[in-house]
Amino acid sequence: MSARQIIEVPQTPLLRSHHEGNGGGRRTSLAQLLGRATGRRGPSVLVRETAARELEERRADWGYSKPVVALDMSWNMAFVVVSAVMLAFTVDERPNMPIRVWIVGYALQCFVHVVLVWIEYHRRNRRDSRQRQRESDAEFSSDGNDSDDSDGDVNSTQSRFTKRCESINTGVSFLWWMVGFYWVVSGDDILLQDAPRLYWLAVVFLAFDVFFAIFCVVLACLIGIALCCCLPCIIAILYAVAGQEGASEADLSILPKYRFRLSNNEEKDSGGAGSMVPIETTSAYLATERILLPEDAECCICLCPYEDGVELHTLPCNHHFHSSCIVKWLKMNATCPLCKYNILKGNEQV
Repeated sequence: MSARQIIEVPQTPLLRSHHEGNGGGRRTSLAQLLGRATGRRGPSVLVRETAARELEERRADWGYSKPVVALDMSWNMAFVVVSAVMLAFTVDERPNMPIRVWIVGYALQCFVHVVLVWIEYHRRNRRDSRQRQRESDAEFSSDGNDSDDSDGDVNSTQSRFTKRCESINTGVSFLWWMVGFYWVVSGDDILLQDAPRLYWLAVVFLAFDVFFAIFCVVLACLIGIALCCCLPCIIAILYAVAGQEGASEADLSILPKYRFRLSNNEEKDSGGAGSMVPIETTSAYLATERILLPEDAECCICLCPYEDGVELHTLPCNHHFHSSCIVKWLKMNATCPLCKYNILKGNEQV
């Protein structure tokens, strides 16, 4: 964990591609952690795992946006330039520890990180350009499936190679940090007296690494807590910064809408917690009334039980949620957060 991984948050590098090619069906590490922590696979856990995957995808896209990539590359190149200048102006210093070697290694790792980020950024740009080109060509021709498959294989191979190199560089940087910390501590006051500028440069680099490590850990904890306890806030944030098209207002208007009605004493004796009374939508489609069991009378997104008179939406897969919760989700991602049913394409994503 080092300062050059400034955009690698919270627990995997922020500048890593996510689920490309044939790996899109795998669960993210954050989604796996949520499932293991809860020890069950209830609807609320499935929704939070889906939100974790969505957050991971948004994070990857944001991490390779032009401003973030420019900031990351500028930050790391600044470390390289500062290291080179300091090494040039401290040729007369004679440290009792090979701290000069450590600074050279640190700068080299920063440079390697910049190169890997640049390669991945351009690979993503080329992929997006080809995808836009294929979409425009698809309007005139239905051929070219073989070339699309070959391009996808090459793109996936390049992505795996870049991620592997970045992981190796991250692991080496962690070990190199421990070596530098040992040399600085072992050098003690003698190192400070013999090579004060090299000493303080190494201390600054080490301190930056610690700061960003703490920042990443705290951010990961905050995201995990928010996913478990305040998922509507996460959905609101994702909706505000959504970069992909979800369901439109016209698509949402045809979804069946209900108003929840609490059961009276006689209905409760029969085992029902309440009923979903259909409301006529703009499509003039009126669904049938549905009886909900006590364990089903809550929203899997906000974990709040349905209150009397609250509006609900039902998706084609028959899963129901608070209207205010599911509308924001569908505008961001037109799939059911429970079963991944796509309300636009009418299929279930694997």
